[in-house]
Amino acid sequence: MHDLSSQIINSLTSGVLAVDAQGIILISNRAAGEHLEIGETHLTPGARLETLRQCAPLLEVFREAVNTHNPVSRREVTLSLEDGRKKEIGLSVSLLEGPQTFNGVIFLFTDMTERRSLERAAEINRQLAALGALTAGVVHELRSPVSVISGMAELLLRRFDRDDDRRGSAETIFQEASNLKRTISQFLGFARPFELERVSCRPDEIAERAVQLCRARLQKKAITLQSRYAAELPPLRADPGRVAQALANIIDNAIDSSPPNRPIRLEVGVQDDWVVFTIADHGPGIHLQPGEDIFAPFFTQKEGGTGLGLPIVHRIVTAHQGNVSYHNRKQGGAQFEVRLPLEKP
Repeated sequence: MHDLSSQIINSLTSGVLAVDAQGIILISNRAAGEHLEIGETHLTPGARLETLRQCAPLLEVFREAVNTHNPVSRREVTLSLEDGRKKEIGLSVSLLEGPQTFNGVIFLFTDMTERRSLERAAEINRQLAALGALTAGVVHELRSPVSVISGMAELLLRRFDRDDDRRGSAETIFQEASNLKRTISQFLGFARPFELERVSCRPDEIAERAVQLCRARLQKKAITLQSRYAAELPPLRADPGRVAQALANIIDNAIDSSPPNRPIRLEVGVQDDWVVFTIADHGPGIHLQPGEDIFAPFFTQKEGGTGLGLPIVHRIVTAHQGNVSYHNRKQGGAQFEVRLPLEKP
């Protein structure tokens, strides 16, 4: 009977973890170690919950149960993994039966990260569609006068000599008009119907296209980009222009974050059925307050930023049935990963 109970518990896809009133582990199953990304040897009977770093969010819920002597249902906690990733765990806690008033608890939990990611993707796409419809008319009206200002400033630059005192003012007008035109183009990107022109394409060529889009900014800030592509990369069924735009937006953010003379790393490889584009920088990393989402429209931590670059990335990647994630590196800086599905034979 004991063997049958162990087989049943180990067959569950949800994590099962029972601890006594002192927080000592009584039993766990394989799924518990997989969801917590902790070795089975750490979850063996006799181990203390408080000594396991990965179990810190569970320990908080356990202490709540100790104080209230009440079960907990439908709670979500966030695990911080050693590589900087975040994992969202949905759990419930039942009270362990026994002779005492409080005998311990049984955790039943599962990984909610992918589900929450899909929900956020759907919500962000809904927001982008609404914003696009709202801003299309206003932005379209701004485009023509900005183009006129830019054109007139360019004519003035041609007329003024290098040593003319007025040339500096004309250059400022031209530069600010160019920045405004770029912002308007981003807004129009939301307003236009989003359609992909999928073709069979090579991931390394897409990456090189993105690098070319950022070449001028890299040179201006004296930042090198180190690229490394896996050999014999399989093809993608994707819109190469859109994907290159998404990668370029991430590289642009890395350029803004990186100090001069510190390289940005771009790698392209394959993991399972995905092509993975990895972009890493040496900046300060990404530090958010509770409830903040860097993929939400108009959210930005950059002075003068529009908060549209990463939402565009998110929209392009999810339209390809892919996903984009990020984490802070131990050695400093942020790392983004864009995963796109391989082309089916």
